[in-house]
Amino acid sequence: MGRRAIPAHLQILTGNKNRLTKAELAQRVEAEKKLKPRADKIKPPAWLDSVAKREFKRLAAELQELDLLTNVDINALAAYCDAYSDYVECTKIIREEGLLVEYTNKAAETNKVPHPLLTKKKQLHDQMRSLALEFGLTPSARAKLAMPKREEKQPTEEEKLFGDML
Repeated sequence: MGRRAIPAHLQILTGNKNRLTKAELAQRVEAEKKLKPRADKIKPPAWLDSVAKREFKRLAAELQELDLLTNVDINALAAYCDAYSDYVECTKIIREEGLLVEYTNKAAETNKVPHPLLTKKKQLHDQMRSLALEFGLTPSARAKLAMPKREEKQPTEEEKLFGDML
């Protein structure tokens, strides 16, 4: 499977690794502007609980300031917020019950085992992390968005004559 397409403005910021010409980049920018969805109906879905709705509103405000959120992104952001809410709930339960819980096996022996919600908490963390990368919610994801454009240096006379043979 090939790599994901990168929006033209990010391609310009990251140094145009695909070696597109200025005309090709301009054409992509125009095409992306035509395809950009509106951002006039951004509100949390009704199925989110109160914790998730608060997180949705907080993130939506930040992402709208950066012009990174549109109407079609609502469900992906809602999925992140839902995972966040479940993560918070798991954390509260684990804090109340402890990291180890008693388990009675078939032989009627009681053992201390890691709390079963620790596995669920890790799954939720992974889900949140992957969705956070999509929205630039981590420092490394933002660093990729803010990477400065590389200056193309002019080749010297020797490089013009001999290319990269030197």
